[in-house]
Amino acid sequence: MAFHCFLWHGDTATVQGARRDSLCGDLSMATPPVMTRDWLKKPQSMLERKASTPEDAVSWLEGVFDQYAPKMAYSQATATSREDRFACALGALKGGTDLSWGFPLLGSKYLAVAIVVSN
Repeated sequence: MAFHCFLWHGDTATVQGARRDSLCGDLSMATPPVMTRDWLKKPQSMLERKASTPEDAVSWLEGVFDQYAPKMAYSQATATSREDRFACALGALKGGTDLSWGFPLLGSKYLAVAIVVSN
């Protein structure tokens, strides 16, 4: 299995506004897709890492989360314990389930991360 790690950081209006479907539904645009599997159809510039193990993919995810956590609303960063958050992520990836997380950030920004599993 391969684990394709994607990241997008941009304006909240792109993913939650009236133009969401047109902006995110266009697979040629560097915006988060509407469907998780469609990350693979987005521009390859959005691919941050291609991991060969679920542990490597979760390690990348932890780094991204740690980088952006200070910019998240307090409850978003702490509502789930770190141990539980990443144990669940690892379990999902080991089971072949794609992962997609989104977090509103301070300053009307948004973080979207995804790990898409392929054979």
